[in-house]
Amino acid sequence: MELNVILAVLGAAFMHALWNMQVRGSADKALGLGAVMFGHVPIAIVVMIWAGLPPLSSWPYLLLSAFLHLGYQIFLINAYRFGELTQIYPIARGVAPLLIVVAGFLFLDSEVTQIEIIGILMVSGGIILHGVFQFFRTKTPVTGLVLALITGCFIAGYSLVDGFGVRHAGSAFGYYGMLVMLNTIPFSLYLRVFHPGVISQISTTGRRIAIIGGNASYLAYGLVLWACLHAPIAVVSALRETSVLFALLLGTLVLGEKFTLAKLAVTLVILLGVITLRLA
Repeated sequence: MELNVILAVLGAAFMHALWNMQVRGSADKALGLGAVMFGHVPIAIVVMIWAGLPPLSSWPYLLLSAFLHLGYQIFLINAYRFGELTQIYPIARGVAPLLIVVAGFLFLDSEVTQIEIIGILMVSGGIILHGVFQFFRTKTPVTGLVLALITGCFIAGYSLVDGFGVRHAGSAFGYYGMLVMLNTIPFSLYLRVFHPGVISQISTTGRRIAIIGGNASYLAYGLVLWACLHAPIAVVSALRETSVLFALLLGTLVLGEKFTLAKLAVTLVILLGVITLRLA
């Protein structure tokens, strides 16, 4: 796998962990995620003016992805109500690459080699085990675990859809710009119905998250979609989920969560998985 693709996805992983930390650290999770999502809009408009609208062949993917992103956002908001960043985040992110690999073998022409599968299993397995361990260690309600797993299913779904959609579009950032606009409408309706008052607070209470988290989130996923033009979707997804390493670091340094020997072991397993993917 090309080094520039790996570095791009690892950079995206850090930015992804950054905005998740902001959402988890906010008192109102709906406000935090809403600020990130609305923070996408200005940059999405600018990018679409520069890159142009995606071709019609990519629109079925865009519409389906907008629905899957909405499900992901709703379940992520509620999952963070029942667990810490280092619990919800690993479960939700860890299962996605495994589901993508399975879907590739069952329904699609798999692009993944045996060595890449080993790397994916190391990365995802380490991430999932860490999340499960955290749940049992802190006796977090099983509701959080279930919501995190459902969130992971939505992540796998939109990752596959967008991976193929961006190949039809040919432009990662133009495709994502339109996806943002399509996703913002139903997400706004969800917030207005189930979290009234949140939208009006984004420009005040949520301004910092909108600026930092919104731009970081947009650039992160834009880089991931660009990488899908140059590497198998499952491999890109696995590398993206190394954001868990950054989440562990940010959770420890910023949110005051403990860094244990178990977390260190997980970190080493994930890093070995990344090295395996690089050598594949």
